[in-house]
Amino acid sequence: MKVWILILFFLSIFSKENTAFFSECVIPPLECPNKNVTFWLYTRANVNKPVELKISDPKSITSAPWVKDAPIKILIHGYTGYRDFSPNTELRPVYMDCCNYNVISVDYNNLVLEPCYMQAAKNTELTGLCTAQLIDELVQKYGFSLPDFHVIGFSLGGQTAGFIANYLKSGKLDRITALDPALPLFATADAREKVDSSDAHFVDILHTNALQKGKLEDSGHVDCYANGGVFQPGCVATENKTKSSCEHDRAVHYYAESITTTKGFYATKCHSWMAYILGWCEMVNSHEDIICGEHAPRDASGSYFFKTNSKPPYALGSRKNFKGKE
Repeated sequence: MKVWILILFFLSIFSKENTAFFSECVIPPLECPNKNVTFWLYTRANVNKPVELKISDPKSITSAPWVKDAPIKILIHGYTGYRDFSPNTELRPVYMDCCNYNVISVDYNNLVLEPCYMQAAKNTELTGLCTAQLIDELVQKYGFSLPDFHVIGFSLGGQTAGFIANYLKSGKLDRITALDPALPLFATADAREKVDSSDAHFVDILHTNALQKGKLEDSGHVDCYANGGVFQPGCVATENKTKSSCEHDRAVHYYAESITTTKGFYATKCHSWMAYILGWCEMVNSHEDIICGEHAPRDASGSYFFKTNSKPPYALGSRKNFKGKE
């Protein structure tokens, strides 16, 4: 933990943006509502004109074009993101096309500005607190059903979901999905400081860049490791993106495809990541398969592994289709 802090601190100090480091890196007090954390509702009726939801303005909630009794997907971006950044740009269009859902995009861009990663990681708690406050408000004052809420966070957003659970007063969230939840500064044994299986009735994790930007450890009821969870086929460094960033982002792309794919990301259960790496899973030849992603079965538990194509469509379908694929 301390090593990560020192590394990130010196990287920030010596970056070309070092003059902005001290002026732009902020950690506001844990007080909500907070001007740095905003919430935007998207439905089919206003797909291109999101409505800002404000706890301080009841009319913003009562006059919003809610889809009555429909699921509510809360999407939370990661480092340097905003409401039109991953996972929003990938997931929102699919949800709008396939399903008549309410989608709330959380925007906390001012709290996760580059090069302020240390502060950004800390600010996930504030974002979680404010999001929990919004959910409580909707449930307790406006009659929304808590089981309808599904929180989906990418990278730092995945860790933010854990803090929502810490502060929620209405009860336990029905489902949290963490897409390659962030590793740096979240390598801790304290469950309250990271997303884990106690945070919702069902917590599913998708790992794609473990040991670099994302976590390796099992963190949910179901942990799905795409291509072993570390390296993703087809990812290479480009002028605009590192190989690691490509692999990190794949979690969002796989999940987006999982919403409507007819093939499915079928994954096989294995005792642990290390057992998978050592090839023991193939020796045991487990036949306990599930689909990872949006339609992951709620009664499943454990670590699951699946392979993908190197480009879209990524899903390979059932086991017979992906044996031997790289």
